[in-house]
Amino acid sequence: MTEDIALTGERQAAARRLLADPIVTDRTHPEDFALVRAHSDWLIQRFRRVLGYELTVAADYARLAKTGLARETARPLTRPSGAHFTPRTYTYLALCLAVLVEAPATLPVDRLAEDVGAAAAEAGLALDPRERMGERRAFTAALRKLADWGAIGEQRGALAAYADDSGAEVLLDVYPEIVRRVVAHQPHSTADARAFVDGHGAADPAGEDAGEIALRRALAETAVVYRADLSERQRRRLANHQWRAAAELGGLLGCEAEIRAEGVALIMPGEAAAEGVAAFPSATPVGQAALLLLERLVARLRPGTVPESAVAVPEDVLESELAAVLAAEARDEPGRGTRSALRQEPDPDTLAARALRLLHETGLLHRPDSRGDDRSGWRLRAAAARYGGRPSGGFPTSPAEGTSDEDRAPDGAEAPPTTAR
Repeated sequence: MTEDIALTGERQAAARRLLADPIVTDRTHPEDFALVRAHSDWLIQRFRRVLGYELTVAADYARLAKTGLARETARPLTRPSGAHFTPRTYTYLALCLAVLVEAPATLPVDRLAEDVGAAAAEAGLALDPRERMGERRAFTAALRKLADWGAIGEQRGALAAYADDSGAEVLLDVYPEIVRRVVAHQPHSTADARAFVDGHGAADPAGEDAGEIALRRALAETAVVYRADLSERQRRRLANHQWRAAAELGGLLGCEAEIRAEGVALIMPGEAAAEGVAAFPSATPVGQAALLLLERLVARLRPGTVPESAVAVPEDVLESELAAVLAAEARDEPGRGTRSALRQEPDPDTLAARALRLLHETGLLHRPDSRGDDRSGWRLRAAAARYGGRPSGGFPTSPAEGTSDEDRAPDGAEAPPTTAR
């Protein structure tokens, strides 16, 4: 029995890693890749049956190709600083992929920069990473993302040094098979970018079986699925199949489902945070700032005491609470650890924007356009209620004061809702 539990735990940990990082290699995640290889048959079969995802496991990498939900769960790539990729950086990423598929096993970065410049010129693009520091840094950001995915490696020198100094010597290892797998679905000619993305979206298919799989994908890939956000057809499916979907996802990911009137959230096991796949809360500066902001907003607005699935956050309230969170950096609040966490983030405006973005991505705050710099139009959503009433010195273990029994976390679900990414 103990052996069966251990075996199931290994399989589910490997599945969580693949859901969070669809490219896993023996260089980037050696321990996780060993688990994926050991349980490859089970993982391939389960991902195909439960989520309709195709998993490829080779000698030195595994690639989970996701389908559907293209627009609903897409998140921008980021630089090491946390800043979003710009269109220029995405363009360099595409150019690097085009060049690297036929590159030799080892390649100096300055030679790659030359080849990328030539490819850009052939495509009619005025881009060349050798021209200016800004161009070189965008080019290097794309390469560092490829290194994170295991498509290239730094054999000698560091890409970070090359970003600041074009004379820095960097020799890259190139893994062409992984380079070819970075793009899960090969691009094809379309009228525009939106049409290409829409062509891969399948959030509300007409067929019953396809619709149930799309529903499971939404639950697995979205921190909280609110019934109000679904189409009428998917709301009916969720009402009819929510327990079966919870059981299937629990068997694959080792998670529990918290099902309430407003929607459904997956609760990942405690060890998921150590695996690095939990979206919220986290010990990062941004994660701590977001958690503190959320607690303060819940205390003021008490979303669990109103029938609506979200309550409006007045602009002045959001401004004042953000100011209080940022001011915590200058204070030593016993037990919270905010000072040590927040002081690592040098730019208060950047910290505030990233905290809001994190809360938006995890379904706790919402605004139709979350990218704007102003503080108007935000709404505190129902799932935020469970982050009220944190005792001094710990993570929240009970919902906000005034929350009804129906809104409380189920027994044994003390950890806040988190989801694999």
